[in-house]
Amino acid sequence: MKACFWELRTKQFGTTNTTDDSMVIMTHATTARLNRTAYCVSVTETQDAIQDAIPALSAENQAPVAAPAAEDQAHVAATAAEDQTPAAEDQADAVPSVAEGEEAESQPPPLAVKDMHVTIVQDISGSMEHQRISVATGINEIFGDMKKRYREPCEHKATVRVIKFSSHDNIAVGPVIPISEVTPITMHDLLCDGMTAMWDAVAIAINHMNQHSAGVPATTYIFTDGVDNNSNRYTQSGVNEMIADNKKRNPMHSVLFIGSDPTSRRNAENIGLDRVHSIQHDSSNTPMAYEVCRRALGRCVSGDTQSTEFTQDDIAMSETPQHYEHDTPRTPHTHPHHTDSQPSDDDYAFASDDVPSAMPRRAMSSRN
Repeated sequence: MKACFWELRTKQFGTTNTTDDSMVIMTHATTARLNRTAYCVSVTETQDAIQDAIPALSAENQAPVAAPAAEDQAHVAATAAEDQTPAAEDQADAVPSVAEGEEAESQPPPLAVKDMHVTIVQDISGSMEHQRISVATGINEIFGDMKKRYREPCEHKATVRVIKFSSHDNIAVGPVIPISEVTPITMHDLLCDGMTAMWDAVAIAINHMNQHSAGVPATTYIFTDGVDNNSNRYTQSGVNEMIADNKKRNPMHSVLFIGSDPTSRRNAENIGLDRVHSIQHDSSNTPMAYEVCRRALGRCVSGDTQSTEFTQDDIAMSETPQHYEHDTPRTPHTHPHHTDSQPSDDDYAFASDDVPSAMPRRAMSSRN
């Protein structure tokens, strides 16, 4: 808006101040309203004229712009809707599949249809040091899956026992615990040291299974990475006879041998276990070995199979070498730093089986 300023002497208004000026404004708007005749007004009259002129000016200047702006906004909105339509359709198609996957994962496994007693015979000799994370995780996942299958309102019961062994004087026989009361295995529960009194530990496990699980489905898992080199009470042939006798007296009992030593399959055969009751896995595939045990046990207690024996798919899956970073051997004689809540695997590596570790041996109970 253009304006010009004129000075008017205020003497004509009868004031004594001859130097005081008044400002007047002439606008194009007021000129147009007065047939384009130049018109000078006082300040008071100019303010009235401006108030009258502003609405007309606003309507005149803004009306042509408002309509295109409205049209542009409508066009932008329509374009955005068209652009978003394919994305919305794609999203609508994708959401059900994601939701279905999440729903499937969140669904608990079916309830157990039979009682079950599980014994874990776990090697904790020196050479198992670098696999402690895999062992703890594997056992916890087996027990965790059992807890889900024996949740309320399941009418059946499950119990577990853990037997840890290294040398013949370091065999710890844990108590029988209802699955609902089991607490997670921690790194401090798996202090690895000593040699491998495997046959002594297996014989103790079978004796306990016969005594406490007569007439009840029961499974004993033997997890090791080596061969026996320290038993002083039982021999391989003696364990073979015990397993054969157990099969006759308790046909619902199963013994499964899971080892990462190259001789594991032969050791299993020498104690009377056929191919579907043994796994010989690579040490890098330890997590999968525990996983197939969990799956086979789940199939059995849910009624899909009669026993906990392995399928051919289980054997192929666990015996196919895979790489797990946390199971890669480390440099020998580095000191570990473990906590119960955050286990670490940066511990020891061993060139051969049963090399004693640098960790002090925890006092453990032995024998039955």
